[in-house]
Amino acid sequence: MHTKLATIALAAAAAASPFAASAQSSVTLYGLVDMYLQYGKGDSTTTTLQSGGLNGSRLGFKGAEDLGNGLKAVFQLEMGINADTGGLGQNGLAFGRQAYVGLQSSSWGQVNLGRQYTLQFVNIDAFDAFTTGLGSGVASSVLSTTVRADNAITYKSPTVGGFTGQAMVGLGENSNPGQKSYGNLYSLAGNYAAGPFSASLTLTERKRADAASQNTRWTLVGAAYDFGSFKLLGGVQWAKDLNLGTLVGGTTNRFDDRLEGYLGVNVPVTAKDTVTAAIAGSRASDLDGYGASEFSLGLTHTLSKRTAVYTVGSLINNGRATNWTASGATGSGPVTSIGKDVRALQVGIRHAF
Repeated sequence: MHTKLATIALAAAAAASPFAASAQSSVTLYGLVDMYLQYGKGDSTTTTLQSGGLNGSRLGFKGAEDLGNGLKAVFQLEMGINADTGGLGQNGLAFGRQAYVGLQSSSWGQVNLGRQYTLQFVNIDAFDAFTTGLGSGVASSVLSTTVRADNAITYKSPTVGGFTGQAMVGLGENSNPGQKSYGNLYSLAGNYAAGPFSASLTLTERKRADAASQNTRWTLVGAAYDFGSFKLLGGVQWAKDLNLGTLVGGTTNRFDDRLEGYLGVNVPVTAKDTVTAAIAGSRASDLDGYGASEFSLGLTHTLSKRTAVYTVGSLINNGRATNWTASGATGSGPVTSIGKDVRALQVGIRHAF
């Protein structure tokens, strides 16, 4: 593992050197380390040290080459790191966070090819006060999302009058007769931003993985308004035929529709301190007890442009058929049984380089 990381870091550093980059191209080596101490209560009271609180720890490099006439070649390779153990995140993938190459034009937009964040995740994150980390309903699974898509083709239009359009196709690459669309993901998104107001609409469909599954569709609406002294943001999402997993009496492949919502506020109380509060909730339409509510409060104190310390407290009221917990961006919350509530307090530090 250490050899892999060292090799990748050396390759990135070499690529970023003056010998590898001309005046028309650039390569940037970057990273982030986020560690936190968690005191939580689910089935029992536990204290753990984990990686990935507000943000997932990572190492990556990205770059661009100017091809002339407003056209650039761009790329990004980013690995997730479990900083508490030194292991790789995303189930051991070398570049599990992102891995893509593309073309960017000032006139017609940008096309990327490779492993990328879904439009659904990008837009649910954009209007989440806790940006899908500790305190977020996305991290706890109170809100549902598909984070990344493999074999993905994305297009992002230029911004015109505050409007930006995006499209994504993720290929499942199933060659079996009658199942060629299995595992595919399709998504469209429209974003608007003008002054203190921003909003988005995202439509996503994930095709079934096998004959025993169903296609799942999400409709996500998000909005935010920056009042200056505070920023209010949130969204509503409708999920149709969502796989509810195995929490219902041990039954697998239980599908139902789900209504989800989240609302939060960021309040800069000083030049270095921001208070964040949020609520999130979800309910299945035809299954009593399959839902939960989450209440979170956090404080982030900036020590420098690159370093911050933070604390987050969360309470999750689980329904009698759920056992969601107060997880972080990549760290896990206290283990809890179905129907049992969760409480957690986390204190951490985040450093970017």
